[in-house]
Amino acid sequence: MNISWTSSGAGRRALALLLLALATCLLPGALVPATATPSEPEEDAEVTVALTDIRPAVLTPDEDLVVRGTVTNGTDTALEVPELRLRAQQSAPISRSLLERWLEPTSLSATTLLAAERLPEPLAPGASASFTLTVPADSLPFARSYSAWGPRGIEVTAQDAAATTSLSPAAARSFLLWWPDIEVEPMPLAVLAAAVPTAAERTVAQETDTGLGAASAERLEPLLAALDQPAVDVAIDPSLLIDVPAVVDLTTGEDPQDDQTPEPTPPKSALATTIEEFAASPGHTVHALLWADADAAALAHANRTDLLEDVAVDRDVALERSGLDASTGLAWPAGPTPDQRTLAALVEAGAGAVVLPSDGLSSLAQLTYTPSARTDVVAEGTTLPAVLTDERLSALLTGRLLPVNPTADQVVVELDPLTARQYLLAETAVIARERPADPRELLLTVPRNFSGDPSLLAEQLTTLAEVPWVDRMTLEEMLDRPAPELERETLPALVVEEGEMTSGELTTLEEVLAETTAFAEVLAEPAALVEPVRRALLELTSAEWRERPRTRAALLTAAEEASDTRRGLVAARPGSTLNLINDEAHIPVAVTNEMTRPATVLVRLAPRDPRLVADEAVLLEVPAQQSATAQVPVHAVGSGDVVVDVVLAAPDGTPIDEPREIQVRVRADWETVGTAVVAGLLVLMIVVGLVRTVRRGRRNKEVSVA
Repeated sequence: MNISWTSSGAGRRALALLLLALATCLLPGALVPATATPSEPEEDAEVTVALTDIRPAVLTPDEDLVVRGTVTNGTDTALEVPELRLRAQQSAPISRSLLERWLEPTSLSATTLLAAERLPEPLAPGASASFTLTVPADSLPFARSYSAWGPRGIEVTAQDAAATTSLSPAAARSFLLWWPDIEVEPMPLAVLAAAVPTAAERTVAQETDTGLGAASAERLEPLLAALDQPAVDVAIDPSLLIDVPAVVDLTTGEDPQDDQTPEPTPPKSALATTIEEFAASPGHTVHALLWADADAAALAHANRTDLLEDVAVDRDVALERSGLDASTGLAWPAGPTPDQRTLAALVEAGAGAVVLPSDGLSSLAQLTYTPSARTDVVAEGTTLPAVLTDERLSALLTGRLLPVNPTADQVVVELDPLTARQYLLAETAVIARERPADPRELLLTVPRNFSGDPSLLAEQLTTLAEVPWVDRMTLEEMLDRPAPELERETLPALVVEEGEMTSGELTTLEEVLAETTAFAEVLAEPAALVEPVRRALLELTSAEWRERPRTRAALLTAAEEASDTRRGLVAARPGSTLNLINDEAHIPVAVTNEMTRPATVLVRLAPRDPRLVADEAVLLEVPAQQSATAQVPVHAVGSGDVVVDVVLAAPDGTPIDEPREIQVRVRADWETVGTAVVAGLLVLMIVVGLVRTVRRGRRNKEVSVA
């Protein structure tokens, strides 16, 4: 057995750094920079090695180990005798951090030479060559004991064996999994994926009047196909199940009441059918999130539990209309830092369990192992069963590597499919080895904005289903298990995260919905207008808009402007100043209707002066694209110039537009005075006539006597 330190060119550099650190500790007053970043290693050659396959994924004692890859000579000098060497760690890493360290090019570890091979031909500058390194089963140096099973880091190096100078060999690292067919207690592992439209897909749907199902099908159809495996839970946005009709244009088309033929039920989208087929497959559980995957945190922080109830009701309506059998008791807040107020609001909305990030509920004690995902969380006096996502394993499921202890200079690394597979196996094996007698639950999640390779995800899930140290189960089965006793941090009382919908935006949303609901009452079928507008507005509460808050604000502004435009389609057109000389009269109010549908409005006058009193409102029917006049009765109790507000309202009395004002000159005593004058003149004329008649009679009598 040939045991040595790995020779990827890191040994001398790592030793120098170690000696420097030691000297710093020993020398008093030594100056140390706040952050020390090792210098980049000098590249003596541009020879590269890439691994393309490791078979089998899990190595047993009766199988040969086969490692394939390619070596590329990027230098200007030919490799006369290209030599490849395969080495493996002598012992399995005992922690997740040690596992990660193996992939660092500068890390050192005791290794064993497994195979060596020279290519048959020199490797010319710029040329590549494939290689296959095979280790026969009877040559494997790994023990068949319980302590020996698990991951081993492997490294393939390439160098010119004929070179006279010693250069750092090119190297590629990965993992093999050694399984000597032993008995272990498997770890319960659940997978939860989100089938939710992204902010970009929602933007397309809003701007093109395309259904969400059609806008997100290109991404979600392959995702659901990859998830079509046993023991996979999927949380869906219920707005994908039914196509919400576009907001009706009241200025085009004909009144639907004129056509007695009922409109056909719109067909389901292809994506909705896929979701239903997925739910019907054995071993699957579908969870329905709130309608439009509403941002529960934003609604809770704004104290809008009424809207939270609305999106819960709309979720249930969508499930009923689609006929999908989905669970509604699971809450999955979208933000990275959920708080107690959010959880309390979700419980009030009907949540019976919750999925949370593990970062928010860290253990109070410093642990040397990965704790169980199963826990209970207390939010404002209510205890809720919870499962915590293992973010690192979840990232590996989709081909990404998160650092164990994230720092400012560590970023997410995109892994090739081979490394992603082997690393996922290695990570789960290390967790199982941390406490072999304590099979802790693990939860892996596929994020809402998944945009990775579905085929890689499918392969990762298949791999997890086949390994002996993992016991796949559904989320419901995991929640039924008791939570272990472990003191964890409590959730913060309130955390407002970046991108949340503000209380001001929610107030505007409510106002637009109230205005639309009031205006729709003038129509014969109010729901035809209200429902599309309401669902479009509630869609803006989606948590995905955190990624595009400006787009959300623009869409809300557009909805507000559309509401103003609709209200202007039915308007009062009062005339010029009116003169009122009677105690009782009717004031004419003209109302125009620019819609292609008839409107029924209530015309009401509201004088601002008590000298004029409006007796009652008048219900007026205004034909489509025509005008009509309402004669509103009033009576005067005095004289003067009075400002009167003309209010248009729905038949139930709710105003549908801003009041219009008219000027009325009230001269209620003019009629009385005029009547008195006329009566006086009549009396005077009668008296004058009588006098003249009497006088004429006397004159005639005097003439006769004479």
